[in-house]
Amino acid sequence: MVARHPLQDINDFPSLVEYLRDELDWPIESESFDDLTFDFAPEELGLKPDEAAKVRDVKQLRPLTTNQPWGIFFVNFEPKRLPVVALRKILGNLVVKKRASANRAERASWKLHDLLFISAFGAGDDRQITLAHFSEGAAGDDIPTLKVLGWDELDTHLNLQRPLA
Repeated sequence: MVARHPLQDINDFPSLVEYLRDELDWPIESESFDDLTFDFAPEELGLKPDEAAKVRDVKQLRPLTTNQPWGIFFVNFEPKRLPVVALRKILGNLVVKKRASANRAERASWKLHDLLFISAFGAGDDRQITLAHFSEGAAGDDIPTLKVLGWDELDTHLNLQRPLA
């Protein structure tokens, strides 16, 4: 019998943070997930009421080091599938704009490639975790390219150990 890979046991944000701290040696000091994060209302991130209904909550991992250039956001979605449109809308409200508006001055912003979205979605016991990262669109295209890495408890041990190409 093949032992389970630790990633197969991650199905919520606190278990992911525990994995990052204990297995990958991220400098995470607190045991409490709530102490490690800032809360955001979906409306603060520019989501309309129909889009906000798809979001249970949004949390930002507090910076792990001084002057940390990247932001990590935990987005807990309601629907059975990852709602890419809502994720793009959140991205649009967190990324540095070429022309800044006056009302965004109080909210932190990041370069496109310095944002990581960790999302949970799915129904009941079939919740999945995905890592989503946006990069510049190909050939100067204005639409950022989305790359998603996901897993659930059904992924096999060998599949989880295979190096990413």
